[in-house]
Amino acid sequence: MHAAVMALGLMVAQTSATDSLKARDAEIRKALPPGDAEIPEPKKAKLAGILTQTVDMPAMAKDAVGKRWDALSAADRKRYVSAFEGFFRKASEGEIAGFRNSQIDYGAETSSGDDVQVPTTLTLKGEPTPVIYTLRKEGEGYKIVDLTIDGVSTVDNYKSSFGKEIDKNGIGGLISKLHDRTTHPVGAKN
Repeated sequence: MHAAVMALGLMVAQTSATDSLKARDAEIRKALPPGDAEIPEPKKAKLAGILTQTVDMPAMAKDAVGKRWDALSAADRKRYVSAFEGFFRKASEGEIAGFRNSQIDYGAETSSGDDVQVPTTLTLKGEPTPVIYTLRKEGEGYKIVDLTIDGVSTVDNYKSSFGKEIDKNGIGGLISKLHDRTTHPVGAKN
């Protein structure tokens, strides 16, 4: 029994970044309700949790404010990361239905320092979109730290818009805006 547990541990430790993404994709597809029925809100929240469990939220949040991170107090960092996590999870809920009819093709991983890039092609409704996942080794697995969709880095996009908000209204303004976008996401039916 002990040897089997050790062998399983070695297999987990040798899992690639691509394998982590494939496992995440399989878990999401398994949890999706069958057919094209509307996904109830509680199920969307659960699926968003699965979708984002492999995202390193604190690292992505830190990178999304760039050099401004160093000027934040510990309390502001904590409030901001919490607001960012809620915002990112809510935004991810909007992507869930697309998994039903999508296909993901994985390319060869490349490494750059601590990061591993996994190029993919997401095909939805016959339209291919290049998506590059940037992952970082964390413990026995990998966590997503950025997504580049059609050549646009999610973190860089956030950095630009978050920076403008911080410059205009301070970190409190950004936190408030993230909370508002979590409660009333863009495109939500009010």
